[in-house]
Amino acid sequence: MNLRADESLSMSNQPNVQLKLVNGPGAVSTDLETLITANRRIKFSALADEDLTQGTHLSKADVLIANLSGMDEDNVDFINKIRSLAPDMPLIVTTPPLSPQEMRVLFKFNVLDWLPAPVGPDELMDSIFKGVRARKSHSNRVHAVVSTVGGAGATTMAVSMADLAATKLFSKKGSVALFDLDFSTGNCGYVVNMVSNFNLANVVSTPRRVDGEFIRVIQQRHEHGFYLYSFKRPELNTELNGYELVLRMLDAVSAEHEQVFLDIPYYETEWKDDVFAAVNTLTLVTVLNLPAIKHTLELVDRIKQLRGSDFPVQVVFNKWETKLLGQRIGSRRLKELFGDTPLHYIPQANSLIGESIDRGVPPSAVSAHSKYLRSLLHYLKQIELEEVAG
Repeated sequence: MNLRADESLSMSNQPNVQLKLVNGPGAVSTDLETLITANRRIKFSALADEDLTQGTHLSKADVLIANLSGMDEDNVDFINKIRSLAPDMPLIVTTPPLSPQEMRVLFKFNVLDWLPAPVGPDELMDSIFKGVRARKSHSNRVHAVVSTVGGAGATTMAVSMADLAATKLFSKKGSVALFDLDFSTGNCGYVVNMVSNFNLANVVSTPRRVDGEFIRVIQQRHEHGFYLYSFKRPELNTELNGYELVLRMLDAVSAEHEQVFLDIPYYETEWKDDVFAAVNTLTLVTVLNLPAIKHTLELVDRIKQLRGSDFPVQVVFNKWETKLLGQRIGSRRLKELFGDTPLHYIPQANSLIGESIDRGVPPSAVSAHSKYLRSLLHYLKQIELEEVAG
């Protein structure tokens, strides 16, 4: 729903908004200030580059707008300064039209929205109130389930994790969603027989159309209670606007649901590091062979470099078999290789998984009390699905 500025003004259920408008080097915000002033529900103050200090208290605002003259080195330094003062603030950025490369640089700063100048009143109000909703949904949690190699079973595991979260852990605590980021296959939809016919090509040229209403149009709800976003669109991985579309969809989905599980493929994408840098928990799904172990170790190092050594990366060995004479590579050797990285083991379940995939249902619909699901539920209870109170 695209509201005109005067319609937004008349809506009594819209909250009062505290907004900070910050002008970057060489930028003038006269037109923006005129648009913002037209909405009496928005209380704002305008700041210049030199006003940004530790005492500015940006975190007390609901939304922050950075008005930039471009994306040169001075402006990049300016956004860095903003993020150092308000790392989690919903940030809207206005600039002249940018090149695709400049947009990639911009979105690495976790911006909520980008508005190319000249900015219209409708899109500005929509973006500001989207920022308010994002601020309120800050406690929502996003959990990445990452395949380290092909055939590790991460997709089935992601489906089962979302299923268990919806039916066992959060049935009365808000909604759970599964977002399939493997656009090459869209396999989550096939696994649970919920293949989407929505063509993302209709929106890839205009990623700004992605908002809460759009997400509610494309979502599917499984009978077990979790929401599914899964699309087979291989061309999205190479589309010019694919990067922006994926990140905007991630933002919108995570604002819509309290718990979001991401099925992330093993192959490289340009948005992968951005997702790794933003999620709350990260599960690497691997199997017991040397190439898979080497890939997993490399991925652990990569994530530690992105998130710091204290970020709790979890490694799950799927298809684990208990053998009388021991494994080729035992758990003791694995602990030596992975050091302080937590290791978990999910048992082999060929018959269960095979039947569930053939029937197009989650494994819980085949055997709700299987060892596979019991182990996975135990794992879910060990990681920080909910925010730990400080």
